[in-house]
Amino acid sequence: MLDLAFKNIMRQRTRTALTALGILIGIAAIVALGSIADGIDAAVQSGLEVAAGKVMVVEAGGFFGLGGTIDEEDIETIEGLGGVNDIIPMAFYIETTGFGTPMPQVIGMDPDKSEYFVAETYEFEDGRPLEEGDFEVGIIGKSVALTLELEVGDYYDVKGTEFEIVGILESTGVADIDTTLLVPLEDLLLALEQDDYQALYVIPDDISRTEILADEIEDADENLDAMTSAELAAQAAQIVDQIRLFTIGMGAIAAIVGGLGVMNTMIMAVMERRKEIGVMKAVGATNRMVLMQILTESAMISFFGGLGGILLGMLGALAIGSFAGGVITATVSPGLAATGMTFALFLGILGGYYPARKAAKVDPVVALRYE
Repeated sequence: MLDLAFKNIMRQRTRTALTALGILIGIAAIVALGSIADGIDAAVQSGLEVAAGKVMVVEAGGFFGLGGTIDEEDIETIEGLGGVNDIIPMAFYIETTGFGTPMPQVIGMDPDKSEYFVAETYEFEDGRPLEEGDFEVGIIGKSVALTLELEVGDYYDVKGTEFEIVGILESTGVADIDTTLLVPLEDLLLALEQDDYQALYVIPDDISRTEILADEIEDADENLDAMTSAELAAQAAQIVDQIRLFTIGMGAIAAIVGGLGVMNTMIMAVMERRKEIGVMKAVGATNRMVLMQILTESAMISFFGGLGGILLGMLGALAIGSFAGGVITATVSPGLAATGMTFALFLGILGGYYPARKAAKVDPVVALRYE
């Protein structure tokens, strides 16, 4: 049956190729777009390692320090709560120079507190860490150093201020570290011409009181949001799920269009081979055998389309990763590839079912007279 199905779909090679192409594009979209959601999820989860045991404080409505400002008055409010070991103000800057141009996220932090961001377990490939008294210097993650071909002694421009690279970290596997340029806080504030901060790390005296401290901060100042790593994870997971639903939904629409193409192709094939089907039934083929033959052909077309879609989707994931500059590693997991292939076969069988039933009901006497 497989041999016969392959010969049948190769009769009209152009039509078969175009039908498989419809499935291929849909599955490639599912795989490539799905890899974005998986990559974002992996990047966020790795980034949460940096926030473990700390309270991230942002302006109400902000997320990960984006879109908000915090001043000294806010810091004084938190200091007055008690149970606070340290407070680390931070500023952020990400330059946008066009799609496909990877740029580091620039983070400003007091040099003598940089160990809260760059842990002691992270090794330097070259150079040294930030030190108290440093001026207009920075340390950079491995991914950005490779992408922008930066070495110790090179300079990186932030809004007209040249920061000398004094250290390059080894690859940590944490996106927030590997794609970051860490510079002295005051230098970054001067470069950005601002006085306020965009986020705070609040370190509790007792790590077991992290959740309690976060609640106390929000109660003390309604203009602040305080999140622990667990809350950040929940918030991030919700956003990632929405992105995944949106991206896979877009791909699914394209794949369904491909499934309709399979149905159209198989209907035409049944009409063209009506006399042949009549001969098959006349020499003993049962309705079930004819049904399975047509379904096998439609599934085979979808299989080839799905296989090509997975390969194209993997190439798309690599392109997405290169455009993201290491911030997002869009990889195709075995589960995502299996989902794409399963969906392709499902569409093939679903699209071939109606023409297969129509072929199975062919009256051999009538079919043998068909021209």
